[in-house]
Amino acid sequence: MKKPVVIIPSIRTIEADRIAAIPEDVDIFVVDDSDGNIKKSRDKMTVFTYDDQREVMGKDYDLIPHKTAACRNFAFYYVYKHTDHDVVITLDDDVFCPPNFMDAYSCVGTEGTWPNVEVDGWYNTISFLNEFGDDGRTIYPRGFPYWLRHPLEEKFTEVSGRMTCIMGLWKNVLDYDGLDKYLFEDYRSLRNDVKLVEPLLTVGTPKVPTKFSFCAMNFAFHRDMLPAAYQMPMDREIAKGYPIWRFDDIWAGYVIEALVHKRGGQDLIAVGEPVGTHLKEGDLLKEVHGEHYGHLMSPYFYGMIDAGVDAAQPGTYAAMYQDVFGFLVNNFTKVADDLLCPPMYREYFLETFQRLHRWSELFDR
Repeated sequence: MKKPVVIIPSIRTIEADRIAAIPEDVDIFVVDDSDGNIKKSRDKMTVFTYDDQREVMGKDYDLIPHKTAACRNFAFYYVYKHTDHDVVITLDDDVFCPPNFMDAYSCVGTEGTWPNVEVDGWYNTISFLNEFGDDGRTIYPRGFPYWLRHPLEEKFTEVSGRMTCIMGLWKNVLDYDGLDKYLFEDYRSLRNDVKLVEPLLTVGTPKVPTKFSFCAMNFAFHRDMLPAAYQMPMDREIAKGYPIWRFDDIWAGYVIEALVHKRGGQDLIAVGEPVGTHLKEGDLLKEVHGEHYGHLMSPYFYGMIDAGVDAAQPGTYAAMYQDVFGFLVNNFTKVADDLLCPPMYREYFLETFQRLHRWSELFDR
């Protein structure tokens, strides 16, 4: 395997048994979002406190979201600036790593041929786990658009290219929208017998740029993608009493997937192994509350990203990311007007795109 690093955002000391499958000689970077409460639990673990983050980021410290798992963005920049790791693995602290955790990610950065699925829309990663609801009905992962929750034709072939990003999956507590868990008992069931359709399945092609719900709980990518891996800031209210939450990785994934396909088939993105054991349910009320405006705003976000990607030229991830968000900042009013984006959402989108463009300028094109 190329030189890996594992990044874990957390507010608590990492339990050693959960990461025992990661060899002791692998660097682990913990982004401490607790203001100093985390102690290292193995020799090659580095814990970055708020003071450490301020020192590294300087005047750009405000680009790192806090009180959210998106604080992992700090470690993405740190790896780019200060290390030579070429495979970046990021993991939530409530995931138990399987024995094949590192081996499953060993193909990141390698050339090969893998199974592929094309869908004119989004691919359902819960169906990929062979998990279904009561009476065999289809159930959907967190972030899967409600307006696409109908049967979609799936075309399976093979594709060749460089494996650039893999979203690993989960069992036990699956990743669902809070509203679905509130309404339906089958979304609340624990699932410990998942059976993947394929060990690894690439999703989409440049011709059919299929999307899927991207979860940052367990994923890996090649160093080239560091500029584009930024997790979206979810640190403000959209309307009084309504924060936005739980779309930091979903929206980031949409950008990642779009840029992979923009490169014209050189790079591939996949779902599959490793399958971690997700140990903990979230706060259901908080999930429903925070997801509400995320669902309402998603169509406009995706439309804006599509406009930015259409305007960009294929290139490095750093160059494309800078071009996408430079275009969206400079043409924001027209893009928002064309999409009939409600005025209430525009401040968040514009401020976020400005933030992302600043982030992109930290990286060499």
